Amino acid sequence: MVFIDGANGFGQGGCDSTTQKGIVRNLVSRGVVVVTLQYRLGALGFFTTFTQEFQPNLGMLDQVLALQWVNSEISNFGGDPNRVTLCGQGDGGCAVSAHTLSPISQSMSE
Repeated sequence: MVFIDGANGFGQGGCDSTTQKGIVRNLVSRGVVVVTLQYRLGALGFFTTFTQEFQPNLGMLDQVLALQWVNSEISNFGGDPNRVTLCGQGDGGCAVSAHTLSPISQSMSE
């Protein structure tokens, strides 16, 4: 299971908060392999000029790169690359929704 944290409006945060630690501990105790992602937030992750000169949504591209890594490496951690579930809390849930619509992310799913 890949868990994307709800980073308070994509501005600040991380996957090490107390709430997320409890969720992860619960899943791990049930035999689930859990991966959490770190990605750029704020202006470094989601700033855009709405022009071709600047690549927008670098935070989402960070997540895509992490998901590609998970697909290629999860078997080394006891996971099954054919059974990876993407989930998120708060803004992380919004990111999951964006991944379901993104052609880049869809290429990794069934």
